Amino acid sequence: MILIMTYVDSPSAGPPGAQQPPAPVFRLRNARLGLRAENRALLEIEEFTLLPGERVVITGPSGAGKSLLLSMITGHWAPGLEFSGTRVAGSPRIGCIPQRGQDALHPLLPLGRQLRKATSASTQQVASTLDAVGLGDPSLLARRPAELSGRQAQRAAIALAVLSQAPVIIADEPTSALDDRSRDLVLDLLGTVLDERQALVLSTHDAAAARALATRHLVLDSGKIASASPSASAPRGERVPA
Repeated sequence: MILIMTYVDSPSAGPPGAQQPPAPVFRLRNARLGLRAENRALLEIEEFTLLPGERVVITGPSGAGKSLLLSMITGHWAPGLEFSGTRVAGSPRIGCIPQRGQDALHPLLPLGRQLRKATSASTQQVASTLDAVGLGDPSLLARRPAELSGRQAQRAAIALAVLSQAPVIIADEPTSALDDRSRDLVLDLLGTVLDERQALVLSTHDAAAARALATRHLVLDSGKIASASPSASAPRGERVPA
């Protein structure tokens, strides 16, 4: 297995007054993830570069490789799979928002305590972030994940990702189990509460998510990037090669 993982340095200073392009927070090049026993590729990515603040939405049919691409980003994949290629990360910290919010939370710790413990955030930071995601009721701080509704747990998982200050956040089908109204609320939160320097990579079957969030939209098919396009509403106007 070939696995190259390095840290991205800040770009060197240019001429006085010159605006330097942002350093990527993550990059894949000639990356392949496949079955070791069969020497068969399941996902092949020629190049994928992620910049600070990007909102990349990945769509495609079931089995296209969406979850495998998220695995490449996190650096964790199922036993029996083998990675080859170049994987460059700007930081070892990667936040994750799963399909079920409870899966991101410790089942035995009260919400407020675990957010402080997991992120080293202050009590005030935790309270203000929970308020920003619609969990401002102080009584929620003492509840364990099993005492939260599914909607509350999903919002708590988003708060955890925000407080982690990880430069890369991945979200794996975070709206798949939600009705339309709850989905729209979660998408609105993802679009507003993440730090502008945090990059988001979201996989989904939901075209509404791409329209609502994407500064770049990748379509996977048969284990490869079939198309890549910037969103017409992309606020930063970045046109980064897939």
